[in-house]
This record gives sequence, structure tokens and C-alpha cells, in this order.
Amino acid sequence: MGKIIIIIGFVCAFLSVNAQNKTGVIKQTQLNYPNVKAVYDKYWASIQDSMKQRNIDPERFQIFFRVFKYEKELEIWIKNVGDTRFQLFKTFLLCATSGDLGPKKYNKDGQIPEGFYELTTLMPKDKYKYLAIKLNFPNQADKANEKESLTTNVFLNGTCETTADIVIDKEDMAQLYILCVEAKNRKEYTYMDIYPCKFNKANNDMLNTYPSEKTKFWKNIKDAYLFFEEHHWLPKVHVNGKGQYIYEE
Repeated sequence: MGKIIIIIGFVCAFLSVNAQNKTGVIKQTQLNYPNVKAVYDKYWASIQDSMKQRNIDPERFQIFFRVFKYEKELEIWIKNVGDTRFQLFKTFLLCATSGDLGPKKYNKDGQIPEGFYELTTLMPKDKYKYLAIKLNFPNQADKANEKESLTTNVFLNGTCETTADIVIDKEDMAQLYILCVEAKNRKEYTYMDIYPCKFNKANNDMLNTYPSEKTKFWKNIKDAYLFFEEHHWLPKVHVNGKGQYIYEE
């Protein structure tokens, strides 16, 4: 009898570990939070249907985000692992903005950062935010050009209140959060490019009315924007010793 109990216990433990491995540690940890479980129950099936309509495998996809402060848009781009080109999946509206166009250089300037970032830390339970995700701000370029030691507390969240964060409404944030959980569960990077605006002719004329310090910075990040517009693929981005972005295809 004792041997049977031991065997049954072993099988149960094996099945439990196997199920967790199938789900993935990050996803399983996130689903332990009732609010994350609730949004999965509400949105995940429809998100998967939307992916399949675009021939995207919900089990093997990569995502990339672009934010345009002037247009108040957040674009979600998606592709299958192994594909060469991203396709536009969804566009969400920013429900609040703060500051002016231009990068963040002071802690209390109200500026939303501009540049190239990674969404690093999933935050399912925060006292003040709704399903927040932390950015790796300041990056190397920010640190090279900062006017004071910058805060590391810049987030993407669903509160619709901001003094430097990127904010969308709760329904949109729930869907975006799920996509990030799925990507991070497979150890995929989740990059976000933040631009002052789309670099079209009308906006270029508007940007040229700003001080030269800002226009010089915008010319530096415009190359990555134009590369993605043409190829729908991300260049490799580095920062040189002068705090400027440099790119390689």
C-alpha cells in the first residue's frame, strides 16, 4: 500500500511540474494574480483569434511597440518567430500625455521619454497603477544627455493619468499586458520605440520650429523610424560615447 501511495504521489508531482513547464513559469506566476487571470479569461481567446486571422501563431510570436506622442498613438506590431517582417496588429490611443515634444532630461519636467527602450518588468499588482510594465529608462543615451540623475520609474500603464508614463485605457492595457506576458514567458524581448511624432513632411516642418538641441536629437532617432517604415524590421541599436544612437542592419 505504501508503494502505491508513493507512486501516485510521484505521478501527481510529475503531472504538476509538466503542466507548469507547458504553461511556463512567468505566465503561471502572473496567472496566480486574480486580476491577470480575469483579463486572460476575458481577452485571450479573442486575441488569439485576431492573430490567427493574420496567420500569426499564438504560441510562437514576437511583438514590438511604437509610440507617437504628437499623434497620441501606440502601435503594436507582430510577427511569427522566424518571419522577417512585422505587421501592424493593433493601434491604441494614449488617453493622456504630459510635457512637450522632446526627450526627458529632468525628473520633474513632465516629459515622456523619447528613444529606444525595452519593457522589462511586469507589475500585476501596484497600489497606484493598473497592470503596469516598467521601461528600462534611463537607457545609455538618456544617461549621457541627462541634466540630473534621472528616475528609473517610468511605466506603461492603464491609469489614464501621467506625468511621464505612457498610458492607455484599461481595456487596451489588459490586452497589451497579455501579449507581453506571452512574449516574456518564452523569453522574447519586448522593445518599444518612443518618437515625438511620425516623421512625415507636415510634422517635419513643425519639428523644425523647435530649438536645435531637440532637432539634432530627432534627426538621430529618425533613421531608425525610416528604416522600420521601409523594412518592417528592427535595426540593431547601440549608443556611442557621445550619447548618440548608432544603427546596424
